[in-house]
Amino acid sequence: MRLPYKIKKTTLWVMLGIVCVTMVLFKFTELRPTCLFKEDSEALMLREEKYVTANDQKVFPYSREMPLIFIGGVPRSGTTLMRAMLDAHPEVRCGQETRVIPRILQLRSHWIKSEKESLRLEEAGISKEVMNSAIAQFCLEIIAKHGDPAPRLCNKDPLTLKMGSYVIELFPNAKFLFMVRDGRATVHSIISRKVTITGFDLTNYRQCMTKWNHAIEVMHGQCKEIGKERCMMVYYEQLVLHPEEWMRKILDFLEVPWDDAVLHHEDFINKPNGVPLSKVERSSDQVIKPVNLEALTKWVDQIPEDVVKDMADIAPMLSVLGYDPYANPPEYGKPDAWVEDNTYKVKANKDMWQNKADEILGKNRKSISEEKETNNNHNNVKEDDNTTI
Repeated sequence: MRLPYKIKKTTLWVMLGIVCVTMVLFKFTELRPTCLFKEDSEALMLREEKYVTANDQKVFPYSREMPLIFIGGVPRSGTTLMRAMLDAHPEVRCGQETRVIPRILQLRSHWIKSEKESLRLEEAGISKEVMNSAIAQFCLEIIAKHGDPAPRLCNKDPLTLKMGSYVIELFPNAKFLFMVRDGRATVHSIISRKVTITGFDLTNYRQCMTKWNHAIEVMHGQCKEIGKERCMMVYYEQLVLHPEEWMRKILDFLEVPWDDAVLHHEDFINKPNGVPLSKVERSSDQVIKPVNLEALTKWVDQIPEDVVKDMADIAPMLSVLGYDPYANPPEYGKPDAWVEDNTYKVKANKDMWQNKADEILGKNRKSISEEKETNNNHNNVKEDDNTTI
């Protein structure tokens, strides 16, 4: 039986339409068998979007192209204070140190520097692009998922700045905040608080100042290489003396809108989407306090006289950074009135702040004392701050 011409024509058009729709579905959705469309597999991978979901079901996408914030500097240079102030901002999340990110970056650095390891990687088909992609995705997953979701993600692993230019290669829209502090104050804090860092002899101020000088020189060079558009030097002393002025500069650099919360980070300690503290990070007991001047000149009269006398030769980077190596005590500037008021209140209520630290960090004076005693007995080359300086 022959079908009328119009019916045959309509049937053909319907069949053709079904074939076209099927091809489109296979071409542009995950229904397609990738083996038949091998040439587009890379494009499909690039289109894959990753995201994290907040408790209110709001979705936050993340990728290598996002404007990540990295906080770098020698340990005990104000990196924890900086991240706490940023964490208080409702649109930013830094969180505690991850520790694994600088380690993986340094491991890659060792591989690249070793001719033997580089050849092994090349022979194994692990090209620079493959390596960069894998390391970037690893770091990104850690940064995105180790804390609460937020529009702007930040990482505070201080020693990442040693490999800052490579970090920018991985994340082309990222920016660095380079925390700079008087090296004498930094070293005194490292030694007095028993912050064991690989390579630092905590019984020797001269040796520690030499190690500080090398570390800060490397980081300073990295910041210059990255450029002022991507790396901003933040002087700890000026941040403490003039918090609002400097936080406005910092947020403007990061292209983050102003919020007064950044001046009162102590009000957001361990609160939802606030400032989470780690019980094992050495600076946690200090950032529970409001911005104050207590730590600025604690190092004065604490450094051996022979080291003070040779300071300009031991640590030439002091002069490069604008510090007077012969000023004891130094003149950092006059603080804002409200910072002076904070300092007075902190000093007048020492027991209250100590109790608050004990409560928040789950410690008591006895456990803190025992921890210090244990650290005193440990070898000073124990690695406590991520990577070798």
